[in-house]
Amino acid sequence: MNPAIFRYDAVKWAETSVAGENIISADRLASAGDDILLVRLDADCMAPEITGAAILAAAPGDLFSGDNIKKIRRNKGPVVLCSRDASVSARAWMILSETGIRKLYILKKDPA
Repeated sequence: MNPAIFRYDAVKWAETSVAGENIISADRLASAGDDILLVRLDADCMAPEITGAAILAAAPGDLFSGDNIKKIRRNKGPVVLCSRDASVSARAWMILSETGIRKLYILKKDPA
């Protein structure tokens, strides 16, 4: 990773995560508006069907590949990260949000 791409100090950046503002439920996602980009970080992502949402299937290691990061950066609406393992989504959120991407969320897993 290139440290020059990180833009914000850690305290300010982490406030959203500490407050839980970066977590979105399936119910809230359905009413999140237009231009939703659902980023499936693995094939087992249990995301709800959302009419009109764009889907990007990308392994965590491929998020910063040319086409993937362009799609994420150019998306006008919320970008929602989904993985069967919440820690994968959380790590992806940390890296993407630290590079300046906003309206970035982690899809909350439904309680079993």
